[in-house]
Order: sequence, then C-alpha cells, then structure tokens
Amino acid sequence: MSSKPLHRIVIVGGGAGGLELATRLGRTLGSRKRAEIVLVDGSPTHIWKPLLHEVATGALNTGEDEVNYFGHAWRNGYRFEFGWLTGLDRSRKVLQIAPVLDAEGRELAAAREIGYDTVVLALGAIANDFGTPGAQAHCMFLNTPTDAERLRRRILDLSFAVASSGDPVQKLTIGIVGAGPTGVELAAEIDHTIREMHNLGASLSPAQLEITIIEGAPRILSGAPESLSEYATAALAERGILVACNSRVAAVTEEGFELADGRRIAAAIRVWAAGVKAADWLTTLGLATNRLNQIEVTTTLQTLTDPNVFAIGDCAAAPDGEGGPLLPATAQVAHQQASWLAGALNDRLAGREVKPFVFKPQGIMVSLGKHTAVGSLAAIVGPQRNYYVEGRGAKLIYASLYRLHQAAVHGWILAGLLYVGDKLRRVAQPTLKLH
Repeated sequence: MSSKPLHRIVIVGGGAGGLELATRLGRTLGSRKRAEIVLVDGSPTHIWKPLLHEVATGALNTGEDEVNYFGHAWRNGYRFEFGWLTGLDRSRKVLQIAPVLDAEGRELAAAREIGYDTVVLALGAIANDFGTPGAQAHCMFLNTPTDAERLRRRILDLSFAVASSGDPVQKLTIGIVGAGPTGVELAAEIDHTIREMHNLGASLSPAQLEITIIEGAPRILSGAPESLSEYATAALAERGILVACNSRVAAVTEEGFELADGRRIAAAIRVWAAGVKAADWLTTLGLATNRLNQIEVTTTLQTLTDPNVFAIGDCAAAPDGEGGPLLPATAQVAHQQASWLAGALNDRLAGREVKPFVFKPQGIMVSLGKHTAVGSLAAIVGPQRNYYVEGRGAKLIYASLYRLHQAAVHGWILAGLLYVGDKLRRVAQPTLKLH
C-alpha cells in the first residue's frame, strides 16, 4: 500500500522574497514531512539585491556574502533545483526548466520538467529603460551580481586610466539615470569608494571624479517625504555630486546622455537606475500581466488566472487592499509578502480560511555612504511621514535591515555569528575589493 504523495510547493526565484519563503516553508512543512518544498533558480547563489550598489563599488565581496542554495536547502528542509524557468503548463501542472550550461556553453544538465501542486513565482524585476534609444547598448545596469561586478571592474579600470594619464584636470565622469534609492545610494557609494582608494594611495583624487544623477521628477527620492529629499540633496551636494532634476533622457550615446531639452551630459560610465519592470518573457506564461509585465494577483497573492499559482515581490502586480493602488517594487514588500504567504500556505494546506494580505509600510531608509543615511520611521511613529532620522543613527538602522534579512534566512544564532565574522574580516582585510 503506497502512501499519498506530499503536496509539492515549488517556488521559482531565489531573491529576497523567494528565499525567505522557501526557508520558512522548509522549516515548518518540509522538515516535518508535511509538504515537499522546492526552490528553483538559474543561479546557484543568492545575494540581497539592495546591496548590489555595494558590490558594484567593492564595498561588499560577493564571494563572502553569497548564500549557496544547495547548502542552504540541505540545512532548511527544502530541495533546490538548478535551472531557469522557460514555461508553465497549468493543465499538466508542470514547470519547464531550461538546460544548465557551463561557461563555454556545454550542457551540464538536460531540459526537464518539475511537477507542482502549488507554485509561487518570485522572479524579481529588471531596470526599465522605457525604450530610450541607446540605453541598452550604452548603459550598464544593476539587475544582477554579474551586472554589479561588471560595473565594479569598469570603475576600477577607468579610475586607473584617468590616474595614469598624468593630467590632473582629466576627470572620471559617471552619469546615473534615476534618483530613486538605487541611483542615490550608488552615487554616494562610488564617491566614498574613490575617496577611500585615494586614502589607500591611489593617484586618482576625489576632485577628478564627476558624478551626475539625472532625474525626471522635480526632486530626488520623489517617493519619500520632501524633508528626506532635501537632506539627501544637501548630502550629495556636500560630496560634489551633481543632480539634474526635471531632466528627461532622450537618448544615450558612447559619450553620454542627450536630454530632451537639448542639453548633453558627458559620462564615460553610464548607469541606468530609473524604474523597474518585470522581464518581458513573463508575458509568455499564459498568466494575466500588466503593462510592466508584472503578473496580476488578488489580495491573497493568487494569480487572476489560476488559484494554484501565486506571485510575490517585484514580479507581482499586487493591490494594496481590494481595489487599492499597486504596491511598490521594494524589498520590504517582498519580505512581508513572503512572511505572510508562508503562514497562508500552511493555513491553505490545513483547510483553514486564508485572509487577505495587508501591507504595513515600514518607512524608507537610504544609504548616503559608509557612515551616513537618511530615512523615515513609519514603522515606529506610524503615519507621521515627516519624522525622519539622519546621519550615523540612520546608517545603523539601514545596516540592521540586512541583518534582519540574514536572520530570516539563517536564523538569529547564525546571523549573529556572520555579523561577528564580518567585523573580524574588516579588521584583517582592506575595506574595499580592489582586484
């Protein structure tokens, strides 16, 4: 007599939301043999996406902070399947996975199918260039750790070239499109990196760095309270970082940016950090999507097309309450959705009623370099959106967000050990990865 097979929950995408969900379900269902939990991703490792700007400047070493899915799955009660999703057959309840290839294109694992009872799509998002001519050809992006590593190498290479020119007037020009948290944090982190390199003996002086942030809105951090924008603007100006608001990019060239009003901004390094959208191929899965390719879901995060298919995080067009506006594509939304869905899927398997997901805004925190940040404290003071923190205290809160993510993924004891290890490593090694 054969026993009934376990309900299989497959999570596609190992970003912040997907990995947290797999971890929670692995501990509560997988390790207790109440369900089979499977995580699918085309990369073997995870890194927290809000830290990519630190990877791009060498402040964070991906080799030390990445989470290996295979090892993490073994410790947390789920199974990891290596490969990219290529299709979804809802009639047969199977996911189609692409072959796994090595760096030279040789096949390591054949294409395969993975059956499911419930599937959760946590596929993240990519930068939205809004079809701007030249953006894809001439800009760098920060969608993946590979993108961040390419940008880091480019900054190091051009820093060396400018320093070696022997011309003290020559500048390293960097243009960043988008003054949201990603663009602002990247600009501040690059400035800090160049100053730190100079302190370590590099010939390139901070005066030879010219960073320009290009923003279409009237102010930077337009989604944050105005007081935060003002503080961040002043902090950037103090570092010599230029901000061009009310400026729309009409085209990108090898020399820089052409603006809609006819101005040109020279930039040897061009980074696009304005807006996000889900990947175009999501529209081929047979699920209802919006104009940003996001999968449309209900207040219980189930797709409009199939109640057995859920979507969370940046790839989901999730309403803020019934009939409300769409939730923003942020890490805190993905984290709250993952935490809520872990409980909801437990309830669903047990036959209990599942209540709608309710998002609780936690404010906004933006890093402005190694020692300072700015942010609102909505999680503490409630709706008083004009209440904010700045400086080292804000930076401490900002840093704690990553530690909370580590705790969700590893547990508090291991997260504490990782924190101690990071501090010891900072003492023994340079503060920047310069190779």
